[in-house]
Amino acid sequence: MQAFHGAPLQSHGHEELERRIAELERENAALRRERVELGDREADLLAVLAHTPAPIYLKDADLKYILVNARYEQLAHCSLDVLRGKTDYDIFPEPVAQLFREQDREVMAQGAPREFEETIPLPDGEFTFITVKFPVHDGAGKLRAVGGLCTDITARKKAEQDREQLILQLQEAVAEVMTLRKILPICAWCKQIRDDKGYWTQLEAYLSQHSELEFTHSICPRCSDKVLDP
Repeated sequence: MQAFHGAPLQSHGHEELERRIAELERENAALRRERVELGDREADLLAVLAHTPAPIYLKDADLKYILVNARYEQLAHCSLDVLRGKTDYDIFPEPVAQLFREQDREVMAQGAPREFEETIPLPDGEFTFITVKFPVHDGAGKLRAVGGLCTDITARKKAEQDREQLILQLQEAVAEVMTLRKILPICAWCKQIRDDKGYWTQLEAYLSQHSELEFTHSICPRCSDKVLDP
């Protein structure tokens, strides 16, 4: 009787083992699919980072570089292999590194993205960026990293400065024109001009002070006849 009742128990155990094996195979297949999908997403993200024209970086909680994209490498003239594990003090002049450190600390303290405008010297010249810095937290809400995305506004900034300079020059030109449009008292005999303060001054001196005119002196043919052929 013991042998008779033992066969169904063995059969049941075998079926349970086969069911568990099938479950594990399904779980493994799902994990393989997730791994492939994760690899694809990582490849997509790396492609975006590699081709975006904006410098992008990520620093760990100690503000050491974890990741930078190709544009960041180009501007810094330094590869990720060299940058990884370094701080800003290892890369930039101290005033620039200190500025970045203060910004990072502000983002870490507030736990929220912040926007900064910064002008910094780089190997290829001076650049101006609008940089959005943001905290990165782990699943438990603990700060894990600080990231940054920089928009290069150097050309726009220069255009603004050129426009402001042009406006200033136009304003000065208008002021000069308005000055020259005044009714100027001039001596009928010596041709001196009386200015707004009542002082008499030479015509050349007055125009030089109130415009960008420069004078050279010569003798016209009519006066030449009088001076050279009395």
